[in-house]
Amino acid sequence: MSLQTESRSEAFIIRPQGLLSMEVAHEMEELLEMALSDGLRKVVFDFSELTMISSDGLRVILKSLRRLRELNGNAVLAGVGEQVHSVLAAGGFFALLDEFDSVEAALGFPSDGDSEA
Repeated sequence: MSLQTESRSEAFIIRPQGLLSMEVAHEMEELLEMALSDGLRKVVFDFSELTMISSDGLRVILKSLRRLRELNGNAVLAGVGEQVHSVLAAGGFFALLDEFDSVEAALGFPSDGDSEA
């Protein structure tokens, strides 16, 4: 499992690969908190190379979304594969987060919580 990050167009892009396990979720949470502390208010979860997500990964997404909304920011999902999509759908995540086919499409999302999927 690897975890890559990038800052682009005033957004923090985080790209987990493979299995998003407990230890990776902890690292992801720390990276997200640092990005928010640096003033970034847009987060793109690029799941194009993610094959499975644990409950710890789901918790980090929810916690990050709650924190972003407190800061008048927002998060979106990009490139979600079929298996991960099923897990997120079962957990009701698509009622909270917009989904885009790619990071490029996601970079135009609004930071005020409005939906433009």
